[in-house]
Amino acid sequence: MQEQIDLAELASVNIQKISKGELVDASNLHFDLQVPQKSRAAYLLNAIGNPYCFRVGELSVKLEFVEHGSSLQDVLLTFLQRKKSGL
Repeated sequence: MQEQIDLAELASVNIQKISKGELVDASNLHFDLQVPQKSRAAYLLNAIGNPYCFRVGELSVKLEFVEHGSSLQDVLLTFLQRKKSGL
């Protein structure tokens, strides 16, 4: 029987209370393009454990989303434009 995953519980994790060693290093993940698109979310959950809390190398990452916020693409574009202009 497959265990039910509580995404709200995963999203509520306080990353400041977790040691880096407990977080999965996403820089080591390799995506298998043979996995059907419908199964990729489950594949990622299995590989990373908590999609809201992980690390990339030594950098701890906590993802948070707001219901009516900007898209990730827009946020990254704004960030890169500001970085390029020296802000």
